[in-house]
Amino acid sequence: MLTFRVGDADRPRGHALVFFRDGDSPDDIWATYLVVAPIKMDLGKYIPAAFATQLSGQLAASVPSAYPLPPVPEKFEGGLEALERLAELRNDDLLDGGTLRMSDPLYALQPVTDIGTQYAERCTTYFAAEPVVTGAAQRNASDVDVDELLMQVMPDREKVGRLARLAGTLRYAVEGGDSRSIDDTVAEMGRVARHLGDKYRPAELMEAARSGSAELAQLFIERCYKLVDEDYAALAEIDRRIEALRAR
Repeated sequence: MLTFRVGDADRPRGHALVFFRDGDSPDDIWATYLVVAPIKMDLGKYIPAAFATQLSGQLAASVPSAYPLPPVPEKFEGGLEALERLAELRNDDLLDGGTLRMSDPLYALQPVTDIGTQYAERCTTYFAAEPVVTGAAQRNASDVDVDELLMQVMPDREKVGRLARLAGTLRYAVEGGDSRSIDDTVAEMGRVARHLGDKYRPAELMEAARSGSAELAQLFIERCYKLVDEDYAALAEIDRRIEALRAR
C-alpha cells in the first residue's frame, strides 16, 4: 500500500519523489523520482542493458508504468525535511518507501519497481475516473478558449511573465482610478493564476497589485521567478522580506 507523505492519494499528480530510510543509518535518506508518462513508450530502448533485465516488467509499454529517475535511489543529502519542502515547492507527490539496507542500492530496484507499478495504477484509475465530454458539451468543444488551451501547456516561466505584465497594468489602472480596466485586468490575472500552482501564491500577488503596493507586488513576482529557477536559497530571503514589508 502506498504511503503519501505529501499529496493526495485519491488525486495523484503523475509525478512523485520516493524516499527510503537507510536501515543501517536511519538519518540517511535515499530518493528517486517517478514519472507516469502520459504517452505509452518502450523505455527499454533507452535503458542501459545493466538495468533492462531488472526493470523488464516496469518497462513494458503495454502496462501503466511509472519510470524511476534515476533507476536506483541516490542519497539525498538534505534529509527528509528538505525533501518534503522540495516536493511541496515542485507540486510533487512524496511517497514513503519504508526502510531498506542501502549498502548495495541495487537491492532497491525491486521495491522501486513495485512502488512505481502501484503509483501508475493509482494514477490510471484517477485519470480514467474524470468525466468524458459527450453530446452537447462535445459539440461545443470548438468554442473552447484557445488561450486557455495554450496556458495548459505553457511553461511556468511564461505564465509568470504574463502575470508580471498584468500586475504592471493593474498598478497603472489603480493609480488612474480606472475601475473597468481594474476589473478586466484582475479577471485576466485570475485566468493565468488558475494555471499556476498554489506555491506561487498568485492570489497574494494579485492582492498586492490591486492594493497599489508596487514594492510588495514586485517581491511576489521575484518570488515566482525564483521558484521557476528552483533557487530555494534566494526564495527564503524573499519570503523574509515579504513578511517584513507586511509588518510595517
